[in-house]
Amino acid sequence: MLACTRCGKGKTISAYSRHKKGSSGAGGTWALRAPIHQRTQKPNLHVYKGDKYCTKCLRIVKGNLHFPKETLPQV
Repeated sequence: MLACTRCGKGKTISAYSRHKKGSSGAGGTWALRAPIHQRTQKPNLHVYKGDKYCTKCLRIVKGNLHFPKETLPQV
């Protein structure tokens, strides 16, 4: 399944138009509207130790493994 195991981010469907919905130039408005298409947006998933993580969660998971909060240097 295309979803992050930590946050559950998955694919989404968004609508977009390739050009404006009408022209208000010298010729007036267009008779037809611009076609609206649906686009599938997929998350950027990575496999890390057998689990799938999105990029944001992967940074958190790898960061916690390398530098636990108790051992951070005090500045």
